Amino acid sequence: MRILRIIYFEIKQLYSKWFLAILITVLAIYTLTSFGIGSSNPRLILYNLNYLIIILLILYLSTSFAVVRPMIDVVFTTQVNPVEYYIARAIATGFMYPIAMIMITIPTVRPGLDLAYYVATLLLLLGFLILFTANIQLIPWRNKILLAIPILAVIILGYLRPEFSPLYGLVRPGPIYVIYALALLILSIATIPRRRIRELATNAYGVLGEQPSITLRRLGARPIGLPRTPWRIIWATSTTNLTFMMNSPQGSRAVSMRINIFIILLPLTTSFAIAYCIAALLIHGTGAQVFLSVFSFYIIYLLLYVFSASTISYERLWLSLSIDPTRYFRYRMGARTLITAIALLPWITAYALQGMHFRPAIYLAMALVSTVMMAPALSWLVAAYAGQPQVRELQIMQRPMTYSLRALLILLFILITMSIYMTPYALALLTVYYPGLATLWTISTALTAVILIASAAFLYYAVVSERSRGIWAWLVNRLSEVGYV
Repeated sequence: MRILRIIYFEIKQLYSKWFLAILITVLAIYTLTSFGIGSSNPRLILYNLNYLIIILLILYLSTSFAVVRPMIDVVFTTQVNPVEYYIARAIATGFMYPIAMIMITIPTVRPGLDLAYYVATLLLLLGFLILFTANIQLIPWRNKILLAIPILAVIILGYLRPEFSPLYGLVRPGPIYVIYALALLILSIATIPRRRIRELATNAYGVLGEQPSITLRRLGARPIGLPRTPWRIIWATSTTNLTFMMNSPQGSRAVSMRINIFIILLPLTTSFAIAYCIAALLIHGTGAQVFLSVFSFYIIYLLLYVFSASTISYERLWLSLSIDPTRYFRYRMGARTLITAIALLPWITAYALQGMHFRPAIYLAMALVSTVMMAPALSWLVAAYAGQPQVRELQIMQRPMTYSLRALLILLFILITMSIYMTPYALALLTVYYPGLATLWTISTALTAVILIASAAFLYYAVVSERSRGIWAWLVNRLSEVGYV
């Protein structure tokens, strides 16, 4: 079948053999060690599955459907139905769903009728998650949030009332959850943006027809008019890096408008931080406070690296070579650090306020301060190491991002750094459960000071010091290797 060949083609583009081999090996080890837990405590298996699905959904929610040049070539040069290609690409993109869901939940499977219910629920949920994540990547942000928040809320509710989560049907199979999963699959099929898919199939380059009206003035848009000094140019291009391509009915013409990212970032981060503060004040119990603080920090940390690393795709290498590359990247990282500090200030404040009645949370505020000083530079370095593809003319990505051994190493690096930042919080949390270990407060404070000093030293080295020449020379060479121009 043609759709199977397309899926195979897309999987070969997206995943390396080493990536799949290591992923399957790690999940297989988890499966073998979970057989005893699966029969005695299936809810623990459900909690692990909930966490994985929530992380994947949020990561997909934070990205858009990548229109890559090979995809346009396939759709334009063959007689492929665009919806068929969309479904095939969605299956290939969500290829990690079946691997992870099967290996995490297989320890809870029991023979008999439950096995049939399990298989039916698994297949229906896989269809729902694969299509749903592809849909929310393609639709506009407003519809994306309206569609994703209810699904995320239901899955998060599974931590409090597991039976409300559709994933509960994988650890306690039954006919109700088969119907539940079927309803979700129907929802995902009904929300496939067919009109948008057909438009991409005929107008992926955005040069045909009339562009829908955009209220650019409300977003702080302005025509391009850059300053003259290097720092002011870099600051302007760093804080206004969203570009709309518009056309007229009489013919194609590209009009670049730059949108001030603070008008988008600040209301978004502030509103979520305020909601977090309200939730932290309303909930009671140490366990609920721990879950709320840890889960929110994980999400912030991961999304920060995802967003920050993805911006390197819009970098133009010739810009960095038009002046001294070291000076250019030092200015760029300085601007990105200031933007990150302003964007995360509401969350730093939120954790500090939570620390007034739940003391360990203050260490998460300090962890975010350290993250602000390191993540902007590190995210570009790891993105270059992974081979993040460049987005060139007409906002078209040159090739899909490949999940390789480098990607796994970067993920491991991010998890290690996150664990280091959270170590003072973990030590402080031990003193909450075991008051006799009061000396851990002093250790947590000292370790926080060490992490802050190390982060400040890295910021000075990367942004201020001339000795960072070697780092930025490597970055320029690496971007040249992966095809940046």
